[in-house]
Amino acid sequence: MGQPLISALVNTYNHGPFIEEAIESVLSQQLDGSGLEVIVVDDGSTDDTGARVQRFGDRVRYFSKANCGQCSAVNLGFEHARGDIIALLDGDDAWLPGKLSRIVELFERNPDAGLLLHKRLVYDARNHTTEEDPDLPVLSGAFPVTGVDLLAYGTTSTSAMAFRRRVAAALFPIPGTMTLHADSYLQALLIFLAPVIILNESLTKYRLHENNFFCFASGDDLRVQYRLTANREFVKETGRWLENQGFIPRMPCVVSYLKRFELIEQETRFLARGATRLELYRHLKLHREVYGPVWSVRFRMYRWLMNYAALFLGYRKFEMLRRRHGRGGGSLHLRRWLFPTHPAEPIPS
Repeated sequence: MGQPLISALVNTYNHGPFIEEAIESVLSQQLDGSGLEVIVVDDGSTDDTGARVQRFGDRVRYFSKANCGQCSAVNLGFEHARGDIIALLDGDDAWLPGKLSRIVELFERNPDAGLLLHKRLVYDARNHTTEEDPDLPVLSGAFPVTGVDLLAYGTTSTSAMAFRRRVAAALFPIPGTMTLHADSYLQALLIFLAPVIILNESLTKYRLHENNFFCFASGDDLRVQYRLTANREFVKETGRWLENQGFIPRMPCVVSYLKRFELIEQETRFLARGATRLELYRHLKLHREVYGPVWSVRFRMYRWLMNYAALFLGYRKFEMLRRRHGRGGGSLHLRRWLFPTHPAEPIPS
């Protein structure tokens, strides 16, 4: 086989019920003669994932390793990948038809681009519903960008990203202290190395199921603690790279950019143990300070009122109302009409 144009890198751990669908979704892609290799890295599965992968024979390059987390699996896959473009896929997700041909087309039209992100369909296996995920970063381009633009840039899931190998090489290996968030780490930093393409098309089916570490109730202490530790390492290592490259503390917009990820870490910590009224107030105040530049004046006023509502209600009641409001309906539409956000900023739930 010649040099493949694209390496499909599938990382998996105990995805036996889903892994065959994931691999088939890659092998069925039509690339008009372009090369493709499929790499599956099994992070020490204890179910029948390995046996299911091996049924694909030499159509898949299969690597099995001791369980050390998603980041180590992606590191190993990157080490063995030979493609100019690497597209990631979690073993419990699936690509939609035409994904790879679309990726190739866009990278060819944008030779300087280092990263491509796209929308996804979210399939909830618990209630068998599918909906388009609205949370897509809206910024395309390269750094340096204005502080407002950088705040509008976000991250999406592993299965909705692809990158140029030569650009991403500057970020590999992903730090060994990280277990989860390989996707977030790469997406957060690749914009500082090359332009990013944002595609407003759903090319992946992202699956929510009971064993997903990002799908749990607030009382699930094991998953919350695991995610909390992973978030802390992600924030620490992302900040370390930005500091080593001279972006922090030299550029205030990059400092604010990193604070966005610290806010996520705080939210996860609140899931683990709750929050006092003062902690929640300070968290929402920081959220307003960080995102304020991309919000409308009216929406900043709305968030200011939310701060004081949190002091009155406390964490549990405030979260209950926020989640109920975030599900949609007339109250959410009314809020959007009365307090519109900046058009470049995804509407917070």
